[in-house]
Amino acid sequence: MYDFEALVGELLQSRPELDRDELMRRIERKKETVGAGYLTNQGALFLVAGELGVSLRKDELSSDLTIKDLYAGANDVTVVSRVLATYPEATFDKKDGGTGKYKRLVLFDGPNQVKLTAWDEKADEVAKISPKVDSVVRVRNGYVKQGLDGKPTLNLGKRGDVEVVDDEKISAKLPPLAAVTEKLAAVSQERPYAAVDVVVSSEPRFSEFVRSDGSPGSLFQFGVARGDGKGELRVVIWSPASKPELKRGQRVVVTNVRSRRSAGGDFEIHGDAGSEFLRGLNNEKMEMRIVSVERRSNATDILGLDRGRKMVEVESSGQAVSLSVGNAIVVAYESELDGRLLCSGPDSIQLIDDGAFPSMEELATKLKDAKVDESRIVVEVIALSRGTVDEVNLKDGSTAKKGELVIGDDTDEIKLVAWRGLAGKVDGFQPGERLRIAGAVVKPTRTGGHVLEVSGRTVIERIRSRS
Repeated sequence: MYDFEALVGELLQSRPELDRDELMRRIERKKETVGAGYLTNQGALFLVAGELGVSLRKDELSSDLTIKDLYAGANDVTVVSRVLATYPEATFDKKDGGTGKYKRLVLFDGPNQVKLTAWDEKADEVAKISPKVDSVVRVRNGYVKQGLDGKPTLNLGKRGDVEVVDDEKISAKLPPLAAVTEKLAAVSQERPYAAVDVVVSSEPRFSEFVRSDGSPGSLFQFGVARGDGKGELRVVIWSPASKPELKRGQRVVVTNVRSRRSAGGDFEIHGDAGSEFLRGLNNEKMEMRIVSVERRSNATDILGLDRGRKMVEVESSGQAVSLSVGNAIVVAYESELDGRLLCSGPDSIQLIDDGAFPSMEELATKLKDAKVDESRIVVEVIALSRGTVDEVNLKDGSTAKKGELVIGDDTDEIKLVAWRGLAGKVDGFQPGERLRIAGAVVKPTRTGGHVLEVSGRTVIERIRSRS
């Protein structure tokens, strides 16, 4: 963030009796006095300049400190960083009587974090500007004290103020939350996380309780898939500020948490009222060509084929793009549930260059290649018989409806079958009709052959020509 040499030059210009070598020695002594690892050269330079009565104002950005520059006892500091967490306003009993209030934020500028506490009327000022997670703020005239954990804490009193920074040049120099978000791997130690990217593996539960001091408490908990694929970890949010609606298979980013070992010895992820649930921070993307679109009152169901001819199901609850069978699209999905990609943003599905993606004819499976058991495929065929539905006897003595249709392409012929409630899907087709069948499942027969079996998600449509 700094042009260190420009700041050195500014100080030497203000104090011509001081040479560079002496200035560097003072910087090193200041770092040793404060303690190794607590100050950068730039931070020490600002402190030395303050002792010499020089205010370094090369430019507004250069006068901003980093979190690593903070140390207990520092006053009138200015820090620019991003917001990691915001806590609800709270009250406390003052030593001299009466009640005070405070509002706490957690700030970060990459790997470094610091707690900011705004006291009394400053708490209202912070609440008024309502800084959001990942937004950039500048804290002016703050003072630093040692926290209960021994780490520096930033405080905002009567002389201080905080503002949201909209300058893109400044924002670009601070790593965003996405850059410090981690995918949850196997946890083997207690440590803090700015944010973790998880997949919900069990339905959330909310419960309330009474603490030993009689005050009410609550917790929100759910399981998430372990990064090593072995079981799940429990996420526990104490006194959550909100209760999000999470579903099994959903992908979500949880902020301001830490791994802790439970009483039973297992590791868990714990958060508090400053933890938030974010979606769409690191959406995965997949390209595909649409083979069917079904619009419901509050969602759109899409069946597509990726470049590897794999069937992909998409459920979109916020689709704004007009979609048609045959469109090539890219889907930015937020989660995956039972093999279905879920997305909600209005821009989560976008049309892509049709010529850059394989055509429907290229993606369709030829019948001679429909031999991989249990694979779901798309075929473009001609009906070679009339679709019929009959009642057939089963081994156990019961009966069931069975629909049958013989289909063929330029490579082979195969039978399409549909059982019970799905039998009607093949009824009524006539010889010579051209069909696109999406999502049928390849099944082996007793004689060593194969059939295509209709499933609940199979779509059969008449087509006039190949797309």
